[in-house]
Amino acid sequence: MDEDLKLIKEILNGNIDSFNILVNKYELYILKFVYNMIRDREAAEDITQEVFITVYNKLYMYNSKYKFSNWILQIARNKCIDYIRKYKRVYEANLEDVKDLVSKEPSPEQSMEFKETKAIVENYIESLNEIDKQIIILRYTDELTFLDIAEVLNMSESAVKRRYYKARDKFKVSIINNKDNVKGV
Repeated sequence: MDEDLKLIKEILNGNIDSFNILVNKYELYILKFVYNMIRDREAAEDITQEVFITVYNKLYMYNSKYKFSNWILQIARNKCIDYIRKYKRVYEANLEDVKDLVSKEPSPEQSMEFKETKAIVENYIESLNEIDKQIIILRYTDELTFLDIAEVLNMSESAVKRRYYKARDKFKVSIINNKDNVKGV
């Protein structure tokens, strides 16, 4: 039996320690996903707590034919959408929030190039509609398969692939256009 299913059965039978194990297993995963959606560390921590409260209260509704990680990501996604609707804004990341920086110091040129590239990618992702943005975040940040993303977003796998490749191709075109504009200056 899958470890998650075993924990879920124990939780449903009243074992709180099993819920703590489940929280410890998924907390950082959910926190990263939520942070990448809303870009506010405090709000991401609050939303992550709300996700686990919802998981605890709705665990009896979990359908074991789907991956538990996808189910919990769906809850996290819905909480993020609620938050964005409520506050109608997405926060910029603070440098203090960035973790796990590479220990080797990059040269000033590398650092500047990285910042420019990062800004281009972030601006592009922010320009996408919510669904396409979520597909990109799930694919690259959480490294989910297209099938997993389809389950989380309640879409067909082919629709997820189509939107992913369309967004990726559009980004490539925008990069080429940016290079052409820089050369023309």
